[in-house]
Amino acid sequence: MCPASWKLWYGIGSMKRWYVIYTQARGEERALWHLRNQGFHCFLPRFRTTKRHARKTDVVLEPLFPRYIFAQFDQSKKMWRSINGTRGVVQLLTDGTRPLAVPGEVIDTLLAGSDENGVASLTSLGVVWKGMKVHVKTGPFAGQKGEVADVLTKGRDRVLVLLSMLGVEARVPLPSYAVETA
Repeated sequence: MCPASWKLWYGIGSMKRWYVIYTQARGEERALWHLRNQGFHCFLPRFRTTKRHARKTDVVLEPLFPRYIFAQFDQSKKMWRSINGTRGVVQLLTDGTRPLAVPGEVIDTLLAGSDENGVASLTSLGVVWKGMKVHVKTGPFAGQKGEVADVLTKGRDRVLVLLSMLGVEARVPLPSYAVETA
């Protein structure tokens, strides 16, 4: 690889790129807070899911990639070396000497499928698709198995699920976080 392409590959120069940070278990929020206080531009993609506890069901936000967050910075500045000493961070992913950049298209896709709070729509990311066999996790149809009949992407994170109950097939609109792969 010639030196010019090597510099582009590693993001050397004044160009800011996105990098991956590995956090402590359940430490994404803590690491995010401390990194932002140090002046890093960070992104933690999350999605809505349901959690059951003590006969109660709550809709909560979970990291899309548990234990990983993304940070954008200029690698040519030595400021990035402070990341490994940040509370909640295990390490910045590197090749041994330099941070490993994430392809820009990956982050662009995640940002495009997320709202201003970093909450990703599972339908816009392509996690749920037409024809997918699903199991309903919550709501009045909990425990039912069905098939995704349609994905509603116009500003809503909903899917139409084809359920067969009492010998009749019904198309039921559900939030995408209420279903999981069967």
